[in-house]
Amino acid sequence: MAVVPFNALFADGPAGNPYQPPKQDLRDTFNDLNGRISTVSDSVHYSTEFGFVDDGVAGVDTGTDNDAAWAAAKAALTNGETLVMVRQNTGVFYFATTSDFTGIPIDATSNPTFNGPNVYNDRTSAEVAAGGPPITIVGAGRLTSISTSLNVTYRRHAEPVAKADFLTDGDVAYDEPTVVDMSGSAVTMLKYAWPNGNTTSATATGITKTTNDIQINRATADNSVLMFAGVVPEVTCQYSWVVGPNVNDVPFAVLAFDGGYHAVYAALNSRAIHKKLTAAATFTEVNVPDFGARITPETSYTFAQGSITIDLITPTKYQLGLNGVVFAEGDLPSPALYVGPGLFFGPSQTGTSHFFNMVKVKNPTRLAPRPIRALFVGDSKMDPVFQGWPDDIARIMQGSMGVQWEYTRNIAVAGETLAQQLTRILALDMTGYTDVFIGLGTNDAQGLTSQTTFATNLGLMLNQALSLGARVTLLLTPAFYTRADGYAVTGFVNQGQASVNGAAVPAYREIIRRVVATYRDAGSKVALVDAGKICGPTLAQYLTWASSWSGSRVDTNVFDNIHEGRTARTKIAQACARAAFGLATPARTKKYPSLLTSAVPASWYANSWTASSPAAVFWIDERGYKHLDGVIQANAGPLADATVVMTLPTYMKPVRNIQLSAVGSKVATAGQANQTWVEILATGDVRVYGVDPTNKFVRLSDAHWE
Repeated sequence: MAVVPFNALFADGPAGNPYQPPKQDLRDTFNDLNGRISTVSDSVHYSTEFGFVDDGVAGVDTGTDNDAAWAAAKAALTNGETLVMVRQNTGVFYFATTSDFTGIPIDATSNPTFNGPNVYNDRTSAEVAAGGPPITIVGAGRLTSISTSLNVTYRRHAEPVAKADFLTDGDVAYDEPTVVDMSGSAVTMLKYAWPNGNTTSATATGITKTTNDIQINRATADNSVLMFAGVVPEVTCQYSWVVGPNVNDVPFAVLAFDGGYHAVYAALNSRAIHKKLTAAATFTEVNVPDFGARITPETSYTFAQGSITIDLITPTKYQLGLNGVVFAEGDLPSPALYVGPGLFFGPSQTGTSHFFNMVKVKNPTRLAPRPIRALFVGDSKMDPVFQGWPDDIARIMQGSMGVQWEYTRNIAVAGETLAQQLTRILALDMTGYTDVFIGLGTNDAQGLTSQTTFATNLGLMLNQALSLGARVTLLLTPAFYTRADGYAVTGFVNQGQASVNGAAVPAYREIIRRVVATYRDAGSKVALVDAGKICGPTLAQYLTWASSWSGSRVDTNVFDNIHEGRTARTKIAQACARAAFGLATPARTKKYPSLLTSAVPASWYANSWTASSPAAVFWIDERGYKHLDGVIQANAGPLADATVVMTLPTYMKPVRNIQLSAVGSKVATAGQANQTWVEILATGDVRVYGVDPTNKFVRLSDAHWE
């Protein structure tokens, strides 16, 4: 890798040298690279060498036609040389007919824009179908492509090149696959009434089960139902299978729980649908956000011959994969009882449908994340016109953990409040966005937005951002000086955040923190990043102080003690990237529920036994051990030994019959042990022994089992 010294890069070239990049533009671009710039090739050529002119206007078919310049560059650079796009005017290069920009590594450090009627986001559909190479971007910037005829904007970022290659303990991961015998009792054939059935029943007609293939004869099998092959899942494991080749099938991926199910299915020649039970016998259906190398909606999804994966991250949290890539995720209201492939077909249909090669994977590596399509909401700290950090986070996340940063939309506007940005996001169609980044609050202090209004508006903004499955990362900005204090400290006017009636940024920071906590408690995919914690005690070194203190100025373009300098913006982008990855890759655990105070439901009790005081509770710990604790009592129910007092759901059943000591009032016979105990059967029945006929209770004493 060739390295060009900083001073050499900006040295004056020979008089009239057309290849010398403009000093100011490249100085701004490489100011953070510690005096060095790396290139991916030993041979670098500048766009000016081939006659490129950047005098176009984004979105408009005007400017010098660069078709001939591109053809000349492609003809000359055939050995992997890099073409550096030099910014001399607007940075917009107009192409009248060219659509293919592959084959040459493009250094996009100057953030160029390619513009024209045939400029696509990557390749033409024919080139994609032919397996042609994508556009290759190097450098620290981005290449923006704008098609003036299709009204499509696409930003392609270079992958980071300064990441450590060594591994740590946390990087070690490997799949441990186990074959699921599809012919045996491990797979149960079940069905739901369509479209709103929420209880299962067995089905067997027209079904043939072999070791690695379940065959369904549609001429004789149950029709007009949701049929599925259910496996009792082990939490934290993945289950995968291959859908058969019948293109007329409507395949499902099903997660059944007590009282209903979630599923994703591919409507025939239409969209992929995520179906969830939201109330008794009431389901909602939403389109699965599209993914892949396209911005426009995919209208012909099919699962035929596709690899489907259900990744059960916790007893209730799941991710669904199509050919190894996450395409849907969700949370069940209670632990999964069965997971597996499903199928729907109407009457009078013939042919045979298949599910092949089901595999269970322990300690699985994660499914690949969907390509990121991000929306940025905020004020001048994120406004692309001023000095926001969205481009930094795109650069950092691109390539990390297999991520393709596919699309950015930034609606941030300098000076706007939360209420003003709320109006903008409410007007958007949230379809397809995977991540929303929000940074607001500093301008609300100036207008003295009431805390109640601010909290309400933030809730409305989160509701909109989360409405179609996107994840949300919020930034808590540092609490800067008020303008009066800023003047007192620095001696300069307009230093620090303006405020009215004593309002200050910290109040709004804590409202954001509390609202986020409320949404987190409800299970929403929301993360919080505190800029003060990121910068730590050296915060002053990262702010744009205007005093004359030596070394305190870190960004000569900003002069107000409000906006972060370049170093701080990089730190913020890194922290927000970590938070976004945390939302996209939740930790695996067998724990359920999140609190240890969940009362045993009344539906579990049998034979007139009920909760006493303290009430019986249940939980599953991180290791997967099931627990019962508290006191149960007999009202009018029987007291005889082996009386069934509870029936446990599938996710609480032991793998074998077990007996555990308990506490009661019955006095032990001389020389014998305590006479009160419980027996928990593999069927889920809980039996009691040795109940005192007067004090009719049993203290479960944290009974627990695998």
